[in-house]
Amino acid sequence: MLRHIALLHSAFVVTAAAAPGVIDYDKQVHPFLKDNCIACHNKTTTKGGLNMETPELMIKGGETDKGLIPGKGAESIIYQAAAHTWDSEMPPKGNKVGAVNLTSQQLAILKDWIDQGARPSPKRDKVITWEPLPAGVQPIFALATTAQGDFAAAARANQISLYHLPSQSLVTKLTDESLLKSGLYKQPGVAHRDLVQALAFSPDGTRLATGSFREVKLWKREIKAPTPVASTKFTATQEADNSIKLSEGTKLIAHIKTDLPSQQGIAQRTHAAARAALEVTFQNEAIKRAETDATEQTNRLKKANELAELAKKSLEDKKKDLKAKTDAKAAADKNTATDAKATEAKEKASTDLKLAQEAVTRGEAAITDTANEIKLVTENEKKAKQAVVDAKARLEVVKKESEKAAADRDAFSKSLATAMKKAKALQFSPNGLELIATFDAGEPLAWSTTTGKPIAPGSTSAAWVLERSFGTGDGKSPITDRANSLAFSPDGKTLAIGSGEPSRSGDITLWDIATGKLVKNYAERHLDSVFALDFSPDGKLLASGGADKAVRITDLSTGKVVKVFEGHTHHVLGLTWRADGRLLASSGADNVVKVWDWTTGDRRKSVDGWDKEVTGIRYLGAADQIATSAGDAKLRLITSDGGEVKQLPGSTGFLQSLATTKTGDLILGGDQDGILRAWDVTTAKVIAEFKP
Repeated sequence: MLRHIALLHSAFVVTAAAAPGVIDYDKQVHPFLKDNCIACHNKTTTKGGLNMETPELMIKGGETDKGLIPGKGAESIIYQAAAHTWDSEMPPKGNKVGAVNLTSQQLAILKDWIDQGARPSPKRDKVITWEPLPAGVQPIFALATTAQGDFAAAARANQISLYHLPSQSLVTKLTDESLLKSGLYKQPGVAHRDLVQALAFSPDGTRLATGSFREVKLWKREIKAPTPVASTKFTATQEADNSIKLSEGTKLIAHIKTDLPSQQGIAQRTHAAARAALEVTFQNEAIKRAETDATEQTNRLKKANELAELAKKSLEDKKKDLKAKTDAKAAADKNTATDAKATEAKEKASTDLKLAQEAVTRGEAAITDTANEIKLVTENEKKAKQAVVDAKARLEVVKKESEKAAADRDAFSKSLATAMKKAKALQFSPNGLELIATFDAGEPLAWSTTTGKPIAPGSTSAAWVLERSFGTGDGKSPITDRANSLAFSPDGKTLAIGSGEPSRSGDITLWDIATGKLVKNYAERHLDSVFALDFSPDGKLLASGGADKAVRITDLSTGKVVKVFEGHTHHVLGLTWRADGRLLASSGADNVVKVWDWTTGDRRKSVDGWDKEVTGIRYLGAADQIATSAGDAKLRLITSDGGEVKQLPGSTGFLQSLATTKTGDLILGGDQDGILRAWDVTTAKVIAEFKP
């Protein structure tokens, strides 16, 4: 996975030194321990319970004893094992990490360091000296689009391009002016010093978060309505029904019949109708599950009653046998003979009677158990049947809601035929990308001169300015290593950042958008770097996935992990909640997609069919369809049950990233060659393509 290759170009400058004559742990000891010991004795691979990553951990020791005894090198187990004077020689012969025996010089340094007290090196301020990234690094490791689908952001190396999709134009490349002032970069268009691994737009599309090494930057969109001008290239005429014909010479570009407020209104109603239809589907499934449960309980009750009848009959037989054995015992007791045969008969009669009494006792217990079982199953059957009734009642409610939502959508759609107003003037933006209509009253309206789609006036020339940064970008930053994943909460007030030091920790931090303050720090939430984040639709849960192959669900009200989904055999690269919050899908470097049922806490489906990593995954709008991108260049749409809906043709390279609009009508994919493509889901056609 190229997206996770380290391309950080820096050098660490040491500003402190150990005292003369004192062995410096960082410079003189740690290098050879790292090469030959720490590979097997670290946080994730703690052989013998011993972690050798720091002097403090070595002193603490492992399963056997303390690893180091400060001041007593010859008596310390770590030294003895390395010098082969202990019962276990380290490193072991034939080890898989290529560790070799320490040299005599290294052993002497290790012993002297322990004799001096096994002290850590003095604290140092590590300053990163940055260098420009190598030329030609252009894979789109991160991609995002606004909920409305008007803007898309694509990260190539440390540059971020902002595109206006309706006009299919490049708006700008983000520039951090402080990087220009540093002298490291001479030209505008550089947003970070290192690779940008994550992007996310706020729900309202006014802000963009960009993640890099130990920092995340927040950019704010500023749109200024342009002053309309005449055009020698385009002409626009308004028809009698107030629709607008946009032409370039004799070529009709578009016959415009709707404006942006109307389009947004139909999009919202379409989404609501789809969400309501999804709820109907879920309730139908719930009825089937309830009916199945009720049938199982009825069958179980029938079986319990049958067993009860058998138990009663068996008890009657046992009681008859008990009476016979009682009579036999009484007869034997009346026999006054004292010979061995009579004594044996009496003992046998006594034994038979005892066994018969025990059999009756067991039979009575079985009757009691069966009665209790019948009582329990009867109650369960009652509850199961009531669950069917309740589910059907809920279905009727959601059906009405779905019908109402669909009717509202249809009525609004019909009203659009008369929604257009008579314009006072039809002119164009100075850059020629917008047709602008002004009115005697109300705000101007605009359309793309490329596609005729409604847009916000001035959006083709919008400015994106740096508002603030999260994290400091240095060793003191609460964002550990790279910010690999970003997610805004549904209300747009909180930003979640997933990071972590590879092979050591997976951290999640939550930040307040309004103040820029760190709200929560879930350190070591994962065992390895966090690569995927997604808030549940209600904003109460946060799903995270990482290099530790696990999906974890955090309850944000308590900060506790309430569920861990395991099953991936490689890094988890993507996560997405379905619109109803009942299903969660994850994609991985193991070339599979897994769908998890949040309502039951179980895995619902494991879907394969990819030849390489499934790099991105998103539920489409409020439908039960999932868009996926993968390294095999496949952009597939599947259902939660694993069925393939369609493949979108046109991709030619390793797809590194994926983004979709809120309504799911548009899908974007970024590939290894730096090409960004946008697909219309309905037609499965590429409607825009942007090259580096």
